[in-house]
Amino acid sequence: MRLDINYSFERNPKKGVKLLSKQNIRKAMYLSKRIIPPILVLFSGILFVLLGVIEGDATITLLFFIPVISGSGIYLLIGVLLIFLSFILFFVLSTVGYSSERSGKVEERRPAEKTSKKESKYGGVIFIGPIPIVFGKDKSIAKKMMYIGLGIAVVLLILYGMMILT
Repeated sequence: MRLDINYSFERNPKKGVKLLSKQNIRKAMYLSKRIIPPILVLFSGILFVLLGVIEGDATITLLFFIPVISGSGIYLLIGVLLIFLSFILFFVLSTVGYSSERSGKVEERRPAEKTSKKESKYGGVIFIGPIPIVFGKDKSIAKKMMYIGLGIAVVLLILYGMMILT
């Protein structure tokens, strides 16, 4: 049995030329496609919650700088269920398909090829009330997280302002 693996090259001025297999490229594209449905479900859930607030079925209050949404309307119920469903979808879709990697498939490797450690970049935003706390492995990720955190904080402040005006 012969396994054909096609390679492409990526130029990086700091690290030189990196050899990428088409299998890894396809896997990355497949992972990015699996993240889209949970994001769409999450945003639709947020829209339903906001629709419930606008219709008057739900209220937003602050409890020690933590926004609390309460209500009894159908829009709020659908929104909360969609938000929980998005979390479940994310974890299920991000783990499906990894068992085929461990099924015993053997890849041909070139003897001169060195396996390099992949450097991962990560970051996040933690909210304590409306105040975002940002962290990241490098400056670019931390800046992106800062912009996301500030955007979410502005949305929270606008929603709080709408609540006070009503």
